[in-house]
Parts: sequence; C-alpha cells; structure tokens
Amino acid sequence: MSAVILAAMGSHVFHIERGTINYLLFNNAVTYQLLHAILVLWLASLKRETFWIKSAIISMILGILLFSGGLYLLVIHGKTFISWITPVGGSLLILGWLNLCILGFQQNVKE
Repeated sequence: MSAVILAAMGSHVFHIERGTINYLLFNNAVTYQLLHAILVLWLASLKRETFWIKSAIISMILGILLFSGGLYLLVIHGKTFISWITPVGGSLLILGWLNLCILGFQQNVKE
C-alpha cells in the first residue's frame, strides 16, 4: 500500500518530472519496495518457520526501509549525511535473497 501511495505522491505531490534522474531513482525505490514487500508477505504466509525464512524476512524488511527509504530521501532532500543508508539497505536485500538461496540448497540436500 505504501509503495502505491508513494508512487502517486511522486508525480502529484513532489512533481517529479519524467525522464529525470530523480524520476528514475524514485521509480526504482517504488519498484524495489513493492516487489520485496510482496516477497515478504509470501514468506510470512508459509506454514514453516525456519531460521533462514525468518532471517530473510527481517533482512528484506530492513532492506526495504533503508534502500527505498534512502532513495526517497535522496530524491526529496538531495544528498545528506544519511545517504549511506541506501547501499546498506541494498546489502540487506541481497542478504535476504542469500538466506533464501541457503534455504533452497538445504532443502535440496535433504531430498
């Protein structure tokens, strides 16, 4: 829901012009937020609770907040003293995916 609201705000409230770098950054933030939120919801709906699933969910939620949030701040306020949160958030998203890869390899080994 928040990704859809922010996407609308990007064009109607913040008046971000198409084709600009700010438009591309804002669009990336919305896309990553929406896709990873769907993944988190799906993971949370699984009937099993494993360390790797919980770690993936936590990593992805923090990654969404820091990566997308960092891009939103960059577009709205420009580069600030907390711009470092964007790559940290991206690293957390990667860590979440790595957790899922480890889970997949573990399941293949058990079978």
